[in-house]
Formats: sequence, C-alpha cells, structure tokens
Amino acid sequence: MNRFALLICLLPALAVAQPAPAPEPRSDAPSSAEAAPSQGETGNNPQSERAEGATTATDNQEAGGKPRSPTTDARGDTPADTQKSCPDDFEDDDSGDTSVLAPLQLAVDGRSLTPGRIELHGLHWLTDAQVRAFIGAPRADSGALLSGSEVHLFLRRLARSGLFARVEPRVRVAEAPQPAVLEVHLEENPVVSAVEVNGLQDLQATEILEELLRLPYRFPTEDEDEESFTATLRVDSRRGTLSVVRPCPPRYPPRDWVARLERGTLHPGIFLGGVAHGLERTLKRLRDDGYMLASLSAVLSPDGKLMVTVDEGRLESIEVRGVDADIAARVQDALDLKPGTVFLRSDAKRAVRRLTSRLPFLEPADADDSDSPRAQRANIIETREPDGTRAYHTQEAPRAKPRHREQVEFELNWKQFADWWDDVDSADSITLEGKKLVVHLRTRRPDFDVDLLPMHTQVTGFSPGLAGRLRLWDAKDRAHVTVDAALTIPLRWGGQYLPDDPEGTQRQRRINMLGGAKLQVPRVGLAELGAQVYDFTDTLDRWRMGDIDSSLYSALINRPDRDYFRRKGLTAFATWRWADDWLAGVEYRNDRYESMRSFTPPFSLFRNDSAPFPNAPVTEGRFDSVVVRMEYASNVPAAASVGSLFRTPETSLFDRDGDWESRASLRGLLTLEVGNGPGSAGGDARFWKLVSDIAMEVPTGWDTGLSLRVRTAGGHRLPEQKREALGGWTALRGFGFKEYRGDVSVLTSAEYRWSALGVFVDLGTVRADDAWTDARLGLGASLHFGDNVRMDVAWRTDERATATPEARLLFQRTF
Repeated sequence: MNRFALLICLLPALAVAQPAPAPEPRSDAPSSAEAAPSQGETGNNPQSERAEGATTATDNQEAGGKPRSPTTDARGDTPADTQKSCPDDFEDDDSGDTSVLAPLQLAVDGRSLTPGRIELHGLHWLTDAQVRAFIGAPRADSGALLSGSEVHLFLRRLARSGLFARVEPRVRVAEAPQPAVLEVHLEENPVVSAVEVNGLQDLQATEILEELLRLPYRFPTEDEDEESFTATLRVDSRRGTLSVVRPCPPRYPPRDWVARLERGTLHPGIFLGGVAHGLERTLKRLRDDGYMLASLSAVLSPDGKLMVTVDEGRLESIEVRGVDADIAARVQDALDLKPGTVFLRSDAKRAVRRLTSRLPFLEPADADDSDSPRAQRANIIETREPDGTRAYHTQEAPRAKPRHREQVEFELNWKQFADWWDDVDSADSITLEGKKLVVHLRTRRPDFDVDLLPMHTQVTGFSPGLAGRLRLWDAKDRAHVTVDAALTIPLRWGGQYLPDDPEGTQRQRRINMLGGAKLQVPRVGLAELGAQVYDFTDTLDRWRMGDIDSSLYSALINRPDRDYFRRKGLTAFATWRWADDWLAGVEYRNDRYESMRSFTPPFSLFRNDSAPFPNAPVTEGRFDSVVVRMEYASNVPAAASVGSLFRTPETSLFDRDGDWESRASLRGLLTLEVGNGPGSAGGDARFWKLVSDIAMEVPTGWDTGLSLRVRTAGGHRLPEQKREALGGWTALRGFGFKEYRGDVSVLTSAEYRWSALGVFVDLGTVRADDAWTDARLGLGASLHFGDNVRMDVAWRTDERATATPEARLLFQRTF
C-alpha cells in the first residue's frame, strides 16, 4: 500500500515535465456505415475522465436491495483497444471455441446486418448497468458501435456467468442507416434467501450445504481483497490529473450477487448455475462418496426459501446371481447386509471380502459396464407451479443397453483368454436395480502358483528348484482338490565332493522330489485329507530359521544354521478346522532317514577357505510314527490356507500371510509324536516327543508393541535327528549353533519394539543326562525394515561373552 501511494505521488510530478500530447479528433457518435472502434481507439475524450476513477463492487448498495455494481470505466464504457485483449476465462476449463467460432456477421441482400448495439431484457434482481459493467459492454446510452467479435464475446460471458438460466439472443433490424440491434432476453437463476435440509441420518447438514452452495474453485474467497484489480494509470499532463482505468471486466460475478455459505452463515443471492445444477452436483458427490442409493428432492418457494430433502439411500433387498439357490442362501448369510439400513459402497466391498473369506470357492464376477454403480448417474428434474413454486426431484438416468458381441464358434479370442485369469475388483461385482443390490459371483477359477525354491546347503551345494500348487474348486462346495509338487536339482558347481567317498557324493547330488494331493471338505470341517510321497533333502530346523535366510547365509558365509538329512517315504494326514481359530490334525509317517555330510571345499562367497560347516549325523533307518497336533491362532483370516508343503511337527499348519502384528494375537502349537525306529541298543525302540510353542503379540501403539514366546520340547528315546538343541538364530541368539544339546529344552523370548527399533532378550536351558544346564541369557537389539525384514545383533552373557556381537539380516519370521 505504501508503494502504491508513493507511485501516485511521483507520477503527477513526472507528468508535468512531459510535453502535452496533441488531442486526437474523433466523432462521439459514429454513423452506421462506420465499423466498430478498432483496437487502439477510445470511446470518449480522455480529458473528461474523473481523477477518482471507477466505482467498485464494494461501494454503496443501490436502492431497493439491488446488488452493487462491479467496477466500470471512468469514461462510462469499456475501451475497445483493451477489450479484445481481455481473457475470456469465466469457465473453469478452456474449450478453445474462441479460436473456432468466427465473429458474428449477418448480411441480407448485400446489406450488413451485424448488430452494432446490444440490449438486455428480462432482468429483475440485477440491473442493466450492473450486467453491462460485469460483461464489459458499453452503457445503454453509449453511441459506440460494436463489432461482431465483441458481440460474440459478450454473449459468451452472459452464458457462462452462471447467473442466468436462459440467454436468448434476437436480432432486430432497423431502417438504414441505423445499425441492427441484438436483443438478449435473459432469465435469471432463482434468488435463494434461506436453505433448510431435512432427512439426514448419517450426514451433517453442513456437508450438504457446503456442496450445494459451493462456488467455482477459482472464485475469489471472502478473505481476498475485492478491491484489488489490474488497472491502467493515465496522466493528463496539461491538467495535472491522474485517472485509474480498469480495462477488463471482472472474471467472476461479485460475491454479494450470488448465494454463498461463509463461516456457516447463508448469504442470500442468485443461485450460481441454478438450483438443479447445484442439486445434481451434490447428488454426484454423495454417490461418489459411497451413498450409492442416495436421492435428493427440493422445493423452492416464491419468497426464495429452499427446502432440500435428502434420502441417503436404504437397501430394500439383496439378490445373488451366478450361483445355485442353496449357495445363494449361504452367500446372503455371509454378506451380512441388513435391508432397511443406509447403504454405502464401502459396506458392499467389505461384504464381498467377508464373503470370499468365508466361502473361498467363490469370487466376484464382472458385471456389464452399463449396470455398474460407478456408471449410474441421475438427473435433477425441475417443475414449476402457477404460483411460482419450483419443485425438484431425482430421476435416474436410463441405463445404456449392453452391446451384443457376435460370437463366432471355434474362434479363439486371446484377450478373453487372458482376462479369464484376471481378478475382478469387488466393486465391479456389485450392481443396483432401484433399491435392490445385486451381487454377481462365480465359482473360483483353478489356482495355479509356481514359486522358486531357495535351496543352497552345504550338503547339496547350489540346488535351485520349483514348487507348484494347483487348486480345483467345486461349484457345489462339496470337495476342493489341491495338488502340490516340488523339485530341486543339485548342480555340480565349485568342484565339491566328499573326501574318500565318491558314491556318497553321487547320492547327495540326487534330484529332490516331493508330490502330494489333498481334499478339502467344508461341510464336515475337514481342511485337509491327503498324502505325500517324497525323496528329498529335509531338515527339522525350520522353526529356527526360514528357507530364504538359511540358503542366503549358506551361500554367503558358509553358515546355514541348519542340520540336513535325506528323508524318503510317505505321509498321510487329516486336519479338521472346526472354527476359524482352531484346528486339529493327525499324521502317519513312514520314513527312511539317511545321514549327509558337508561337501569340501565349502561352496560360499565368503569363508570358502574355512572348514566345512559341521552337519550332524542322524539315526539312520526306517521309522514309523503318528503325529497328533492341536493349534490355535487368533485373528487368522477364515480364508487362510491350511497345510504346508514341507510338514514338520515343529511348525504350524496355519499360513502366516496377513497382518499378524496389527492387533493383539495369540498363537499356540501343541504336537505329540509317537513312533518306532532303530534304537541306540541296536533293535527297534519306541520313542515319543512333545512340542509346545506359544507366542503372543501385544501392540501398544502404532508400530510399537511387545512380543512374547515360550517354547518347550522334549521326549524319550529320541533318535538323533529329533533331539533338542539351543543356540543360534532364532533359538537363543548370541550363542553358537546348537551349542547345547539334550532331550528337553525350554526357550523364552521377549522383544519390545519402538517403530523401527527393538530390544530383545532370550533365556534358555537344556536337560541332558538327567541334569539341566545353567540358564543361558542372550541380549540384543533389532532394526526393522518393515513387517518381516530385520537386522538383529545379539550378545551372549556367560563367561565366554565378548564385545563383538553376532549379527544377522533376516527376511523371514518363523513363528
């Protein structure tokens, strides 16, 4: 403001020192034969301009409650030399029609009838002078003639101002030499003085009012200075006067012309764009926000009071398509949608996800695009009563007819074949027919998954492989079939061998194979009924370290932290899941075990000059055993798969996929194995082993929480491969791999996590030779890189403790 005052003070002083310009002679009233003022001409003598300039829209209000007029030129009309350069940006988008439409030019029998003047008819709330000043047109008493481009520009501004419901131009032809006159018949949009909203249940009235009375996003806000504009300063050097001229009309109507909501208060005015347009915009916002069945109605009284009734949309009925009647009844129960309640799109999505979780043999089916709720639009219809009352109601837009595609027999459509395997979004399977929700489903297509097996051990070397699963779903939900298979091939890289045992080298490089099939019978709660046959390199240490981590550290530093053996035989199993959180199972195993030795030299990137990693021998021979298990897992999804390709009594059959740590959870595993096999005395002996593993997650905040674990395992007359041992990752971290061995072990772990940081403590002991070892304590810290990836460092605390910790970057969680 200070700079502007200083500029005004300096300009008159500079103007006195300038020579006086010669006045330009021109006629104030051009004849009809003359063209409209060209660019660079002016309408009146500049010397007659007032020094105080134009009057703004914030000046005094006109009598009779009329809105105030926007800024006008000090000369009374808009200069033609600046009018053509004014941006025509009343609309939010730039359609570019100004470069396509030619200027308005009319001719009859060679006589030019292009309108040279413009008249406005039909104004009631606004005045003629206000509208002319707003669009930049000359005053009604101005003698200046308009060009076709100017007439075209004024009509565009009237039509796009949002102030009028109808703009009807008519040309009135006068006797020569008088120019033709363009009569513009206008119908103002309704004036709203009060708005009342009824029928709301979930929504707030302010949400409806803010959207209903929302102004264009580039509309000046109430906090902006309404008197700030781009102006031209003109100096009369002879008379020493200064005039401020605003050459361009305002881009938007003044705020006090339009109905608006400011700080929760309604200010009366013209409903910008019309009531029907505002209701349609509000209805579209409601449906985009998820109120798929919402509708609006309104009544506008002659005194300007608008009564809006909102129907948020209540569901009347549900129909399931694509499945049999008996399955449809189960689907309705799984959806758990209650007719009569306000229906949201998010409710439908959650219902479909709940459905596919409880009935995993079904999946959403893609409905026709014309039925999609996202494509469903509605119009607001206006009716008028003789007394001036206007009523508005919602009319659903007619659905587009589905396109009939010609189907040619025996023709292969590769796009349809590719789409056949695509997953359908749950929203695409939901359609509406009035107030009825239609859910489109289909039997799930066969699932076929292939995964790489990370297989690097010191007893096989680099042994890449594949694991595959094929699931076939029954449309009647009677029995679903799953086929599993795995294959790994040890490669002869690095020149590895067993010293003085060429036959053993060949045996350990045999192909590893595993295959199995199982049935799922949901009606009796049977999650698994099947068998596996195998001849592969196996381990019982999967509860310690995952496959990826063991293979990675075997290939990098010659430290797999696992013992391996060869296992050949078959397993038959049955697993019942009588509730989402519980399962019970039984297995029969008939296995032949064979010891394996680490190859020389070690095949690893680092430490390849060290001794081979010691692989413990096993009790060889054939073993028959029965495994009984009981498991519990809270928060496990109902659709979570049950079973494992590599089954062991020490690991859970629940799939760990999902957000286990997002809520408080408790998981427990209890297995008992009883069997016969070669004993230490030479003959067959009966053995048994009991494993109990319990873990609990207690979140205390966002990415913070406490984790607890207690594992107890032990038995009687155990073969070497089934004996217990503590030490290493993640069984008593900080100590050496299987540093303490025995028939029974107890391990407890606790960890507290603050976002990416955590601290943990491990405490364990082993019973060997009828005596317990001293309890060993390991301490450490962890750095988390997501849910599973973490860096752990750990120290032992006994007499062999050092300042240098053990460290591992781990990519899998085993429990």
